[in-house]
Amino acid sequence: MSASPPLARSCEAILAPRLEQRILPGLARMHEALAALHHPERHLRSVLVLGTNGKGSTAALLASILRAHGLCVGLYTSPHLLRVEERLQVDGTPIAPLRLQQLLEELEAFPRLSYFETLTVAAILEFAAREVDVAVLEAGLGGRWDATNAFPPAISLLTNVGTDHQAWLGPSRLHIAAEKAAALRGVEAIVGEWDGEVEGVIRSEATAPLTLASDWAEVAASDDARGEGTVRFAVAGARGAAHLPLAGAHQRANLCLALAGAAALARHALVPPLQAPRIAQGIEAVRWPGRWDRRPFRAGTLILDGAHNREAIAAVAAQLQRTTRGEVDLLFSCLSDKPLAAMAATLRPLVRRVLVAPLDSPRATPVAALAEAFPGCRVASSVAQALASLPPGTTTLVTGSLRLVGEVLSHVEASDA
Repeated sequence: MSASPPLARSCEAILAPRLEQRILPGLARMHEALAALHHPERHLRSVLVLGTNGKGSTAALLASILRAHGLCVGLYTSPHLLRVEERLQVDGTPIAPLRLQQLLEELEAFPRLSYFETLTVAAILEFAAREVDVAVLEAGLGGRWDATNAFPPAISLLTNVGTDHQAWLGPSRLHIAAEKAAALRGVEAIVGEWDGEVEGVIRSEATAPLTLASDWAEVAASDDARGEGTVRFAVAGARGAAHLPLAGAHQRANLCLALAGAAALARHALVPPLQAPRIAQGIEAVRWPGRWDRRPFRAGTLILDGAHNREAIAAVAAQLQRTTRGEVDLLFSCLSDKPLAAMAATLRPLVRRVLVAPLDSPRATPVAALAEAFPGCRVASSVAQALASLPPGTTTLVTGSLRLVGEVLSHVEASDA
């Protein structure tokens, strides 16, 4: 078999002029591009996953459960950890670099599309061309003006409403809830949890019938010492048990929402009836790197978690208290628009030693600000230098940013090669 031809240009190079950091409100550019491309989205049956935290895990769980039922499933998520191709998957396999290059070159005819919009259109084109049975789409930072909201989903899911991207979505949870709830469309809209502050806003903005995940599914678990354990589930008349590879109580909530989404698809005859053995198979097959992801490193352990806002860091803190008993160090960094002081205040009491390092990003928090947030910490000049300085045999939590997790993974993979 002949080798695949080399890329003429890397996908990252093609995307570079799109300026990943630019956020452009509005759906006009998406509608124009989709119309010019003869509306590939009209050939898709999709589920849109919205929320502040847990979107990616919920989307990955739902896709894995549907795949276990014999369906061809497209999965679109963001951001990526190592390679941009991770964002577009069909049946669990990332898109080939050459194929993504072809799609991106085709989309150079639409220079007004942002980085995220370009990848969203590429995903739609790929999923339509592959004739997937269901496309599971993770929204980006918002909802109302998010590129994934450029066409109506069959089912929409909302994980939760926290505080992130406030410069774009509004200063309060009420504003953020309104932006996300405006994308709750389709034959069913399912909410992971209610809380008194935002429920009224969500009900007023959503345009689909609203239900709770717990109206559709039940999930219970008995955790082992690592926070991973046996999950018992009940959904659409199917009952069973499975091992959930994703750790933490918050992942059980994400699983409940994913099961609810699958049940809603089945109720409306958009997928086959759910079967307990296949649900269990899908749960156990899910892989979602960078979320309480334990990796061996220099006779010790790295725990990688891309938590990057107050609520996600609180979930990490709860997991720390359950599983590490304070016997863990911290490698931390974050982007400049994140609540550094609040995240540091949550983590500092739970770890032994802190090491901070700057990210390789124009949006990185200056290392001096990181050091000020963690008095007495050690300061590394780079992520690579930080990893090299970790004492052998220790457990180190790496958190604060998915970019940090991605940088660490790239160095770990390079050292393992």
